[in-house]
Amino acid sequence: MAEDLPSIITKAVKNSSKKLQDENAALKEAIRLIRMEAEKLSCNLMVAEIDHSRLEDAMSAELRGARKEASDLSQKLHLVAQEKIELESKLVPYRLKVANLEASMKADAAKVENLEKRSTDREVLLGKVEKDRDDAMAELAKAQEENKKTAAELAQARDEGKKVAEDLAQARRETEELKKRTDELKQQTEELEQSSAQVLAAGFDAALEQVTCQYPELDLTMVSICNEVVDGKIVPSED
Repeated sequence: MAEDLPSIITKAVKNSSKKLQDENAALKEAIRLIRMEAEKLSCNLMVAEIDHSRLEDAMSAELRGARKEASDLSQKLHLVAQEKIELESKLVPYRLKVANLEASMKADAAKVENLEKRSTDREVLLGKVEKDRDDAMAELAKAQEENKKTAAELAQARDEGKKVAEDLAQARRETEELKKRTDELKQQTEELEQSSAQVLAAGFDAALEQVTCQYPELDLTMVSICNEVVDGKIVPSED
């Protein structure tokens, strides 16, 4: 019976070690899966940050385009105002000439023929003035139509800018949620690693206490969770 005692102890230690190793392997597999999930979440976080950067760039480009369109609209309005002033300045001399012709007709009846000729010239001149006026009105109507179109495009750009801002805010919220989830998984991984080490040590201590209780005369000073059996002898592990 005394000769079989070492083999009994060795068998008990091996069984306990194998059970602990199986539990440790299961814990390591769980930790590996959690790490894979953490890496996946990290990749998702990186993709969200890239989308975030792209959204900011797109919004900046659209805002620059809207500002340029607003500047172009302001320049067109300035040109229309200048054209209107020029047309008004052209009408003033013509009106003065018409007044002078009418005064000449009343003042000197003897110059009727000359006045008739001048009247003909005046009608031609008035026709040219009316034509210039019609052309100016057409240009003004065209400018107003372009102003309406530009205003509609500006309103559309504002709506799109608002949508981009909403998408950006959503992306930021999702990024914060991913960061929070990643931190939680990291903390769970650390807790599982600590728990696995504690479970392994507690299981070995329990097995050692059982052997000590069953065989109190045995010297178990070399029995340790860090040692292993080589050629029937307990030696420190190389790991």
